[in-house]
Amino acid sequence: AATNSDSALSDAGAGADACFGDSCSADPCAACASGQWCSGQECLDCDQAQHCGAQCVDCTAQEKDRACVAGACGCVTADDCAAGEACQQGHCAGWPFADMLLGTNGGQFVLPNGDPVDFRGAISCCGGGYGWPVFDEAWVDYVASYAVTFLHVRLGPFLTGAGGESEWAAYGGGYVDVGGKADLTRFNDAFWNRVREVLKYAGDHGMWVEVDIADAWAVKHCRWGDVPGYSAWDSDNNVQHQDLCAAAGSRAITAGEVYDLWVRKVVYETGRYGNVIYQDGNELGLLDNYDDQWSLSIRDIVHDEEANNGYLHHLVGTNSESDSLIQESGIDYGEFHRESPVDSSRCHGKPCGVNEYNPEPPFTPQQIHDAFCAAKSAGTYVWYWRHGQSASQMDQTLSLIQQGCN
Repeated sequence: AATNSDSALSDAGAGADACFGDSCSADPCAACASGQWCSGQECLDCDQAQHCGAQCVDCTAQEKDRACVAGACGCVTADDCAAGEACQQGHCAGWPFADMLLGTNGGQFVLPNGDPVDFRGAISCCGGGYGWPVFDEAWVDYVASYAVTFLHVRLGPFLTGAGGESEWAAYGGGYVDVGGKADLTRFNDAFWNRVREVLKYAGDHGMWVEVDIADAWAVKHCRWGDVPGYSAWDSDNNVQHQDLCAAAGSRAITAGEVYDLWVRKVVYETGRYGNVIYQDGNELGLLDNYDDQWSLSIRDIVHDEEANNGYLHHLVGTNSESDSLIQESGIDYGEFHRESPVDSSRCHGKPCGVNEYNPEPPFTPQQIHDAFCAAKSAGTYVWYWRHGQSASQMDQTLSLIQQGCN
């Protein structure tokens, strides 16, 4: 009978269940109100997945949008979506830039169809402007005119007050700021929303983004105490007064600790985008107690969090410069900091490159172009890192890189 059959609701829509007020009846002409369904002898609001909205639709019978959200079929998590889709603003959709998801073939980054990527990377640090240590739309627009294909961000965790990253003061850092200190138990939505905005903007312009997960430069200076107010993991800079700098990089990350929650948050917010690759941590190899297990645990957390959210599988690289680590399975590429291209023998058959150098005086445009081409000839990569170049030198350098190599 219609009064007891949930399946009849989807076919008949509103009014399929017969009720008089709060009491159900077999009389088909006396129905529950629109937006209600009859459960036994009681009219209930259609506010659950099997009975949703004015028409009491069974969202669970759909291929996607299998949750009831604000009176309509939608999604809360990726579990409410079809395989390969993301829950985006309450509705299921394909993962953004899935066609840009990178793999590797020997020493090259390759597209899903196996075609090699034309690598031209550009990082704005450190002349001020352009939203460093992330980037902004102005940087994307600027480097797009030089056919740049790769960008780089460092998510900290940093603060944005005195001693911190002032270009992000309007948004704050990755944690909620309480009186100038980070609350390690709460993430700052404004920061993560902004990160997603610029990742999408880069993808819309055909650019990949290397996301640095946990910046060891900040850890190093936190230990030294020479950049006060910067790292959220400094005991002086967080509400919990936890010193997270001492152990960072020195051991495997354990489930549920602050490090684990941070890595998972980075992946949760950025892993939905196919134009992302991951670097374990800027300058990890410069920590005096660095251990490969730190990076291996980051690799494992990244892929576990991807699986938890139904995300695609992203590359994970290392800036540890550890010869043993880069040979590990699942460490997909290497990044180095040096003033000349890295020898391909250090790459162990994987892509590797140089994404920072800081000579004084700064390299000339021709010197950077020569290094870019020498690396390309050797099967490795050299990024453009602004370091101390002037705006005109930056223009010249990017123009030379755009022209390619003989």
